[in-house]
Amino acid sequence: MASATQSLNTLLQRASIDDHEEILKACNVSLKHSKKDLKTLHAKIVALLKLDRYEDALRVLEEGGDGVKNELPLERSYALYKNGQLEEAKSIAKGITNDRGARHVEAQASYRLEDFEQASLLYNDLAGTHASIGNEENDIRINAGAADAQLEWTEQGHLMQKRSPSRDDFFETAYNAACASIARGDLAQGDFLLQRSRDLCNASGDLTEGEKAAELLSIQVQQVYVLSRLGNSIDAERLASQIALEESVHTRAVEFVSLTPL
Repeated sequence: MASATQSLNTLLQRASIDDHEEILKACNVSLKHSKKDLKTLHAKIVALLKLDRYEDALRVLEEGGDGVKNELPLERSYALYKNGQLEEAKSIAKGITNDRGARHVEAQASYRLEDFEQASLLYNDLAGTHASIGNEENDIRINAGAADAQLEWTEQGHLMQKRSPSRDDFFETAYNAACASIARGDLAQGDFLLQRSRDLCNASGDLTEGEKAAELLSIQVQQVYVLSRLGNSIDAERLASQIALEESVHTRAVEFVSLTPL
């Protein structure tokens, strides 16, 4: 009969496995025989993170002592971030050098702590280096745009890393760029980018109809605001009347137009 450790090693070598509950069970069996095995603890912590069990992951890290925490700073910083312990997560991630994952955690924690200047800097640094996984490049552009838009809204636009939005095909990026333009008073550019964002959202094949309706609502309400600020109250009211949502949300959009000073 194979040992618990051998069984775990076999399980982890199955590159296509996506059953984190199975990995977790194997880790628990193995740890009964070797409670301080770092490889097994690491596998258990990753499985817990994949299962969104962030408090349990932190508990395992704490119970493992300084040795485990020092060996797994990225996993610890991510678990802290997901558990809402943002300052500590940011501090630990910042101390990890030459690690792309750590920069993502630091950037996300900075954003949630409303340190938009640091978030913008980190995301733009990430954008300047090779993306290594899946949709990382897209996510970086979207998050960098969100950070820059927040800098504009908080009157810190001079700290933005890039004022001119890139011409890409992602409606989230176009929407964030539109928000930045509106915040600095460039309403015409904001109107153009909102329409572009709306067109891209409508054309997206990655969203369900429900998700698409929710995203379009945010875009259209911003369009109503911009059109009214531009003095185009007729188009603003026409657009508000076209928003296909529950009556209460529709009513708020119409009231928003009527209350916005020209």
